[in-house]
Amino acid sequence: MAIFREVKGQPVLVMLLGLSLAGSMPLLTEVPPGPREIVVVASDMAFYVDGDAEANPRIRMEAGETVRLVLWNEQPGVVHGFVVGAWQLATPRLRGRERDSIVFKVPEAIGHYVYECSPHSAMMRGTIEVVDVQ
Repeated sequence: MAIFREVKGQPVLVMLLGLSLAGSMPLLTEVPPGPREIVVVASDMAFYVDGDAEANPRIRMEAGETVRLVLWNEQPGVVHGFVVGAWQLATPRLRGRERDSIVFKVPEAIGHYVYECSPHSAMMRGTIEVVDVQ
């Protein structure tokens, strides 16, 4: 088993061997990456991808990738939900200052898909672009 620790800001690899497991399994194994996280913030009657100032931006995803979409509603007193109707995908409707996430596999079909707010689809909508893995 491998444990990574940090000593004075420097990563250090510490090896631990269980007597019953010695030789029966590799010491270092690769941990598969988790889903890619996309944080979507609902604020001022628009969606923003965390860290970007563009309202209702195009969100790019790779076909077949696993995504954790986190919806964070920053608007007190207003309910928002994130919906991709073509994928039958939706977060719960969140009250102000609430946050929730959904994990899903992006469909293999390349193309553009509409995302929108439930219940504010006229003002809060954008496009998800699904691209081929290159």
